[in-house]
Amino acid sequence: MQGRIAMLCLASLLTVTSARAQTSATETQVAPTTPRLNRVQGVGDIDARAMINADIVLAFVNLGVGADVGVLPLGPGVLAIGGEFEVGACVSACLLLNTVTGYSWSHMFYSPHARASYHLLPSSSPGLEKVDLYGLALVGATITTTRVAGIASGTDFEYAGSDVGPSVGLGVGGKYFFSDNLFFGAEGRLRYSAGQYTYTARAGNVSITDSQSSWSLSGFNVQLFVGLRL
Repeated sequence: MQGRIAMLCLASLLTVTSARAQTSATETQVAPTTPRLNRVQGVGDIDARAMINADIVLAFVNLGVGADVGVLPLGPGVLAIGGEFEVGACVSACLLLNTVTGYSWSHMFYSPHARASYHLLPSSSPGLEKVDLYGLALVGATITTTRVAGIASGTDFEYAGSDVGPSVGLGVGGKYFFSDNLFFGAEGRLRYSAGQYTYTARAGNVSITDSQSSWSLSGFNVQLFVGLRL
């Protein structure tokens, strides 16, 4: 009699345990996933991009690459940090000078920057689900070189200058996601970057070195880019 009671108790326990396991599995299977409501850069999101900045006549053309990673929820938005590297060259302006003067003109600069950006959408933002808006600050350096060479009055000459100056800026930007991970966008940046060349001027076998002529890349510019969220 006691054996039968024990067997009945064991069978009841197994039935209850099996029913609970099936219920738990069913609940796990049907648990809904929360869809992402917008494309604001989140913690852990890495946004890599390729950039271009040029005026309408291509006097200067700047190309670059960069990446930002979301690192910290901060208030209603997310803080991201990253870096970028930009190379700029004189194009149509130098070609025109080459043609008009017969001399060889070139001007290039290289700008590495560290940057921080704050990503935020208004609390009520219908129609902006595919948009990531942000403000940014950047700090770095500009390495610039310039050169003019040719022959004047039968004597060959060369002017070559170089400098390293500070580069800081503030701006705003936005990305539009035309697929889950691909985006294009633009940044408007107000930047200060200036300095003074250390140059060598040579005519024939005579050379002099001095610091005199200044350069500046300061001002407002608009940078366009395409990118991928990883």
